[in-house]
Amino acid sequence: MENRGKIKHNLNRAIMLGSFAFGFMSFILPIYTKRIGGNALTIGGLFSVFSIVTLILRPIIGRGIDIYGRKKFFVSAFLFYSISMLLFSFSTNTTLLYISRLVQAVGASFMWISAYSIAADISDSEKRGKTVGQVDGASSEGALYGAIIGFVILSNFTLIKGWGLVFKGYAVLSIIAGYMAYKYIPETARLNSKEVIPLKQQLSSSFFKLLIIVFISSISTSMLSPLLMIYLQDKFTTDIGTLAIAFIPATLVYAYLPARLGGISDKVGRIKPMIIGLVISGIVSLGFTRILNIEILVALWVVESIGTVMAAPAEEALVSDIVGENIRGSAYGLYLFISSLGAAIGPLLGGWLYDSFGHSIPFYLNGIILIINAMLAAILFRNYKGKADITFNI
Repeated sequence: MENRGKIKHNLNRAIMLGSFAFGFMSFILPIYTKRIGGNALTIGGLFSVFSIVTLILRPIIGRGIDIYGRKKFFVSAFLFYSISMLLFSFSTNTTLLYISRLVQAVGASFMWISAYSIAADISDSEKRGKTVGQVDGASSEGALYGAIIGFVILSNFTLIKGWGLVFKGYAVLSIIAGYMAYKYIPETARLNSKEVIPLKQQLSSSFFKLLIIVFISSISTSMLSPLLMIYLQDKFTTDIGTLAIAFIPATLVYAYLPARLGGISDKVGRIKPMIIGLVISGIVSLGFTRILNIEILVALWVVESIGTVMAAPAEEALVSDIVGENIRGSAYGLYLFISSLGAAIGPLLGGWLYDSFGHSIPFYLNGIILIINAMLAAILFRNYKGKADITFNI
């Protein structure tokens, strides 16, 4: 295998370029959808349909990655991304938005399993949290740059025209990312064409405990994904410039802290950062809607982001720690499948609660669930020592 540092650099650069749309989309998609006639449920559906597609595809792709290798899937991801970005640029109604979102979900299904598997392949267990955190950080860094570009364009064009220009640019960047992945990232899996990976694999009890935590967290946090910007518009302002300023500080956390906070889990173990991150995010969510000043709310948003960034790399590295190398892709496929299952439920639930019972209810519920989930993680992993203790067939 080529120099691991060089592979890691090229992996992160490709992910960064392919992720330019992510930050801007999470900000602008609810606003744009509302502008062309959507409501909270419609917006929640755009997030849920993404999760449903990834829910279906990820276990299949995870298995394919173990059999056929990481590179084919990783390169293909950027092809789907470029198509979806181009479709988004022409979307002037909710039907086209849903189609674009479907294609984007296919790309996401291909990318994240292959990216995490490549990162795990090229890292030692002592540095896995940091390496996986760098993957997350590269994506968030690209999202930050893409958001800045998007905000600049929107400040000079109308929302409808600026939307089209921005997403055409993202399509071009996705093509460049795909070329980089094809040209500069080798196959990192150890393949044996004579070996047929069985449907039943040995997975540890710790892995299934982790899936429980991931499922609960995913439902809870995804309730708020389509609602944050809608809440800010409803309570404070509809000015896009002001909303952009509120959005950027948390984006900076996601861009520059994952590798550093992921490295903490390499030193103190995976479980403590998971628990602390869940508690931090839960406490902030409980107080979010009580704030009447947007500046203080932005500061809380940053704190909540730190909690999320602390927990996520620890979870992702833990997957690789507790499964064998030969089923790493399948394990990430199951992990992301469970995450997508929760994320398919959460946005619709959040949108319904927001419209039907009040704007504060999804935030309160999220806070309570995350704190309970942290307690559950402490109980389920109280005897975890970094090794799988019991294995059984599925």
